[in-house]
Amino acid sequence: MIIELTAVEQWLAEYIGQQRSSAARGANVRDAKMGQQDGVEADIMGMKAELAAARHFGVYPDLTIGPRSGTADGTTRRGFHYDVKSTACTHGRLLCTLKDNPDIDFYVLAIVTGSTVDLAGWAWKWELRQEARLADLGHGTGYAIPQPELRAVRA
Repeated sequence: MIIELTAVEQWLAEYIGQQRSSAARGANVRDAKMGQQDGVEADIMGMKAELAAARHFGVYPDLTIGPRSGTADGTTRRGFHYDVKSTACTHGRLLCTLKDNPDIDFYVLAIVTGSTVDLAGWAWKWELRQEARLADLGHGTGYAIPQPELRAVRA
């Protein structure tokens, strides 16, 4: 599911992402990213992914700026809480850390390239957080699902 962000959404993602990064570092929130990108870049990419997912699910995005740790990125109209995981890698996997977030029902993989967000797939929390899915991709052990094993994001 490809979503092209508007100029306003891109600006909003840059602004909110930078503000969230600054607020988190100021509050000593540990950066749990599992890639090599700069923390600000990761927060901007994550915000782009969150905006695209919210638009797809037909819900209003969470635009709060304060430190966020362990909260859902959004809630579908059916009441399911989701967490969007973003990457710039076109063959990236859906990843999450070992820390359990009891508020999450499912995870969404978003591949972000400039203003384009590909909602590449999703998995229920229980499908992702299995011992057989433990992997260390060079940034610490976490859970990982390759894209071919994800459920399709439907229009």
